[in-house]
Amino acid sequence: MAEFVEKRCEDMIPELEHMESIKLFDKNEIRGIAKKLKENEYKLQRHTKTKEDYLRYIQYLMDLLKLIKQRRDKFGINQKKSNIDHIITNKMNNLYKEAIFKFQDDIRFWIAYIKFCKHVHFQSSVSHMLGRMLQVHQDKPKCWHIAARWELEENKNKQTARQFLLRGLHIHPTSQLLFTDAYRLELDEASSNNEKNETSSDPVVPAEDNMTIGLKRAYIIYQQASKCIKDIIFIVELLNIAKEHNNTEKLQNKIVSDMIQEYAHEPLMWDTMARRELEGLVQPSLSDTSMEIDSSEQTSLRDRITSCNKVYQTALKKIKTEEMWTFYIECLIEINQKAGSLPNFKRKLLKTAFAQAHQAKKLKEKYYLHWVNMLNVEQKNETTDKKIREILCMATEAIPSSVSLWHARLRYLLISGQEEEAETVFSKVTQVLGEKSLPLWKMKILHVQAKSPEKTEEIFQAALQGHPNIAQEIKPTYIEWLVLTKSIQAARKVYNNLCLQPPFSIEFHRKMTELELMQPELSLKYIRKCQEMSTLQFGKTSTSIWIDYIKFEMKHGDPKKVGDLHRRAVKTLEPGLTDSFISEYSLIKANPDSLNIDT
Repeated sequence: MAEFVEKRCEDMIPELEHMESIKLFDKNEIRGIAKKLKENEYKLQRHTKTKEDYLRYIQYLMDLLKLIKQRRDKFGINQKKSNIDHIITNKMNNLYKEAIFKFQDDIRFWIAYIKFCKHVHFQSSVSHMLGRMLQVHQDKPKCWHIAARWELEENKNKQTARQFLLRGLHIHPTSQLLFTDAYRLELDEASSNNEKNETSSDPVVPAEDNMTIGLKRAYIIYQQASKCIKDIIFIVELLNIAKEHNNTEKLQNKIVSDMIQEYAHEPLMWDTMARRELEGLVQPSLSDTSMEIDSSEQTSLRDRITSCNKVYQTALKKIKTEEMWTFYIECLIEINQKAGSLPNFKRKLLKTAFAQAHQAKKLKEKYYLHWVNMLNVEQKNETTDKKIREILCMATEAIPSSVSLWHARLRYLLISGQEEEAETVFSKVTQVLGEKSLPLWKMKILHVQAKSPEKTEEIFQAALQGHPNIAQEIKPTYIEWLVLTKSIQAARKVYNNLCLQPPFSIEFHRKMTELELMQPELSLKYIRKCQEMSTLQFGKTSTSIWIDYIKFEMKHGDPKKVGDLHRRAVKTLEPGLTDSFISEYSLIKANPDSLNIDT
């Protein structure tokens, strides 16, 4: 084994000497590179070679090449460039080939090798490797895709790419990836060949359709795909690909006609048809599934939006689902977001759609909010305010479990000064939502602080008496408010009581500690009480509270207590957390300057 390693390393010696002689690396660096090469070579000579051994070696050589390039750019060294680069890339090439031979089942090596060859311009190596890859991995459509893309993009060989795709489809007759590749290839070729006047007598497609040969090939692929894959999303994808190419109107119309016949029950089909109307695309009439083309040209934006709207309205009579309403409303929202003409016309259509969807009990939470926001940006008057209030009431009745809708309704009532109704609604909704009503409590507290500060204590107490999870979240806010509006003494008194009431809150202890540390004169007694309560309630599951306690004693308290805290932490923490704690503790002890303290 040793002689093989020595032989391989000796092959690199001339290049290493060149790198030293032109001062890319100094003597010590060259020794380090030689040592690393030898270590990697020995790993590859073991009886049990692993994938990681090859990957690490290849990665090391990649990093070495990158470093060489950086050194050249930095020092302007260009001697022996091709020789050095060639020996390293050639070494990587051989490693990839060895790895692929030993681990043929791992597709990652094949793909990585192809990327490598592309990067270093070893195109000829790939063409041979593709055949081997397909022999081993012909059961993977992705491999046929990779082979076809290589031939198409790197070798500019459409015929070989076409053969790969057709062979792949023979083995994988339901592969969307391969059908899409083959379909796109034919459309690209049809566009580049500019076969506008050339027609085919192919019996599969009638001559009177007057399609070019390239389009007919694409149509045949589409026909096969649509027979094998019954998926409206895939069919729409093929239609959109055709739309990206020039002079494909006839192909698009054939696809659309098939969609109308086969997928009339699919919301996406109707959404696609409506959006095509919006774009002003000429297409088969929805009311007639024959190949007669609707000859009416809708050129104005109003006409196109109206036609689009009619398609959706027709769809909603046939498909009364939330998904269909969502497609309709999303399209109208997009239309409204585009700046330009007809703003009133667009808004009216959207408002009508919102109202219709609500009536059908199919309007989503986010659309109720969008509806309200639309009205909020309009000129304020009594009619608008009344409408907003009406929509918010309808919304919370339709989706009573929505926190966002109740939040919007309460916010509107509070802002508009309807305090009594807001209070009634708040009492009702907090009972309905339970622990989910936290955002409503927070809004109520902020409102009372701004409008009626004298009632703030009352609201805090109500929140603390409510759902336990609400109380847990409100405690830190309450204690901070006490310090800011009353005194630290008042906060301490309340803390002594609340810290013992479950559910316990780690944030509550942290907030009280933070507030104590902000006082002009620190009280070690009260800060330690907060820290002790934290460790008592959360000492088993949190390393951070022990670290915080230790940092406090080192910076503000008594450093002699640190050892005792360390022992307590190790004893108290769950076994899986002790190593993490010890590591954090060691970092603090090794770098006490980070705490701005003297040792």
